[in-house]
Amino acid sequence: MDVVFALGGSVLMPKEGASTENIQNYAKAFKKLKEMGHRVSVVVGGGNTARQYISVAREFANESFCDEIGILATRMNSMLLISALGKDAVKQVPENFKDAEIILNMDKILVMGGTHPAHTTDAVSATLAEFIDADLLVIATNVDGVYNKDPRCNKDAVKLDKINTKELLEITGSSSMSAGSSGVVDPLASKIIDRAKLKTIVVKGIPEEIISSVSGNHNGTTITP
Repeated sequence: MDVVFALGGSVLMPKEGASTENIQNYAKAFKKLKEMGHRVSVVVGGGNTARQYISVAREFANESFCDEIGILATRMNSMLLISALGKDAVKQVPENFKDAEIILNMDKILVMGGTHPAHTTDAVSATLAEFIDADLLVIATNVDGVYNKDPRCNKDAVKLDKINTKELLEITGSSSMSAGSSGVVDPLASKIIDRAKLKTIVVKGIPEEIISSVSGNHNGTTITP
């Protein structure tokens, strides 16, 4: 199976900072999937690294410039994962999808970050999945699925086990598009998922759920065309 993962920067690089063990555990999960015969692509978010820099830069610069800072943070996080993957990855973060596909065709695990301002890594992962005709897009984040409203702000929020792409558009339509925003799925990514008719799974971004998402035994949300 050809699978693209959107790996949230906040799960790879939590607020407490870099952890060798944490990064190694994600590397092991992606290596295991490759050993199982899957073609693996990982798009890494900027997480807290990006948000810290953006919060300072916003005092001086516009949103587009802040986006550029966020993109650099995603690429730094990508390099950390690449270093943990060793020979299973290429020591380069591609900046476009053509270069990304070349790495995949080398039978390596692809790891990349952001590409353009105003495009979150969710949108990048959805576009990459469309570009390479992936079988599955997995969004591994700090929430265990898609809810009818933000569970971090609403105690009565209900997790949705299965929805379609049109329902996803309705749920995410009012989400923020500012630099460093952290919705479960951003509006642009939702539109790409709908356009490309991508089967998508949203799961808690822990190594066990990442592996389970491919086999279908996950505890997240399945989004169908």
